[in-house]
Amino acid sequence: MADQIEQLKQLQQVDARLYALRRLRDEHPRTIEQVRLRVTEQEASVKAAEERLTSLQLSQKSQEVELAGREAQLKKLQSQLFQVKTNKEYTAIQHEIETLKADNSLMEEAILRTLDQIDQASGDRRKEAAVLAERQAEFRGEHARLTEALAEVEGDIAQLERERAGRVPDVPAASLRVYERILAIRDGVALAPVAGDSCGGCHRRLPPQVVNEVYLKAKLVMCESCNRILFLNEQDAPL
Repeated sequence: MADQIEQLKQLQQVDARLYALRRLRDEHPRTIEQVRLRVTEQEASVKAAEERLTSLQLSQKSQEVELAGREAQLKKLQSQLFQVKTNKEYTAIQHEIETLKADNSLMEEAILRTLDQIDQASGDRRKEAAVLAERQAEFRGEHARLTEALAEVEGDIAQLERERAGRVPDVPAASLRVYERILAIRDGVALAPVAGDSCGGCHRRLPPQVVNEVYLKAKLVMCESCNRILFLNEQDAPL
């Protein structure tokens, strides 16, 4: 049984590395997605900046069309001044002209404000586009780095799987079934050392009888709490 424990310890070393590498491999898509999400969020910021700029440009055009119509109306009224025949008509048209001029002046000021807003919005769009370019470059670099790292991890996994396949036949079938069942439910850690009088896996205190059975190495002994197979470190072995 001592030989079986040693075989399982060696197998556990391989499996612990395998589980760690597989977790690392599984993290790859999530890491890529996080970087991609930053690009997507920035794309939304660029789109919002473009929509604001477009909205302002449309507003400016609308204001200019309206101002052009008012200017045409003003010229028409000014030409009518020379055609009126009474002072009352003249005064009415003159009042209408003055009112229209004041309104046009306000419209011109509004157009100038809109032009300022367009300049600001155009600058904001350029800034957002620059940030997007940075995020896209970051994504390409990170994707390339992670893809290279993933290829290395896949190579290490393949090598460890070959090593594992070479060790598995040395372990008796019954012990291997117990080991692999615990390995699956304990996320790659099926064995735990006895640390004093406690389980090194879950740190629960072990009954004295269980500790003695581990020392005897006559059978596989499992922790009653976490079900891991217990073993004794060499430095803790009795003389």
